[in-house]
Amino acid sequence: MTVEDARIVDDVVRRLGAAASSSTPLSGVVNRVHRVQGDGFDWVVRLPVERGHDDAYPREAWAIGAAQRAGIPVADVVATGVEAGVPFLVARYVAEVGQVADPWRWLGAYARDLARIELDGAPTDLFTRFGRDLAEAWRAHLDYNLACLGAADRLLVDGAYDAADQPVLARAIRALRERPFTFGLAHGDLAPRNLVARGTDVPVLIDWGNVTTGPTPWTDVQRVFVWAVCHRTITWAEFDELARAAGLDGPDDVATLAAMTILQLLDVVRWAADRRPDLYDRYRDECRTGLARVLRLLASDANGHPRLGR
Repeated sequence: MTVEDARIVDDVVRRLGAAASSSTPLSGVVNRVHRVQGDGFDWVVRLPVERGHDDAYPREAWAIGAAQRAGIPVADVVATGVEAGVPFLVARYVAEVGQVADPWRWLGAYARDLARIELDGAPTDLFTRFGRDLAEAWRAHLDYNLACLGAADRLLVDGAYDAADQPVLARAIRALRERPFTFGLAHGDLAPRNLVARGTDVPVLIDWGNVTTGPTPWTDVQRVFVWAVCHRTITWAEFDELARAAGLDGPDDVATLAAMTILQLLDVVRWAADRRPDLYDRYRDECRTGLARVLRLLASDANGHPRLGR
């Protein structure tokens, strides 16, 4: 723990009327995470790794509360705020007891349950730049990416995809416009590492830093689809278990997930070009590799409908 972090964590704990007897750094990528213990409390204090960005913790806290009201076990939020210009989130520490059996089944069930949560009163930054009307925002998102596809597309010029593939990419995105979706809340990172076992109880779902909105439960399942198809860090059996539990296990569903992955791969490179040019080359290369893997799997059945061969 850095001296600055130690000071901030101590100030946060004192602000909450407590005094820490011990503080232990825990692992974290987007957050600096510290377990703080004292008389009558055992908390996790999270601070952002990158300073100067918008405070995302109120959005995260809202989603955790909404999930809890929907019956999903979570780590209770104690407080959010800003200390010395640094945002923080304090949650109760959940002790792990044993291991989670069938983690992908649990994750798929949570994706399904999250999809039913009403978004009344949700903070504005849970929604994209296209607005709070999620159906309209989704159409605008698709139209934006379709409009970018053309001979002058920077992604084409820079080699994120081949010219011969552009019609296939456009058809995939147009197919998403025809698909009926329901919209709602998505955790954004449904992985076994974000489940905490509690013995015989249902596991606790943690790490809500990537919470978002969109087609549900599609958004959460598509993130895992990327790990199976593009990154190849999980097996097909693991993906299938999650998809079945979420209710997305038909051949048309898998083709839709492939189209959503095409959209996501292209969109994140466009975002980097606009907002994070330092990440552009990396995301362009990941886009090219990911698209090649998805397009190798996409085929057409006898009726001309897209499907994904496994």
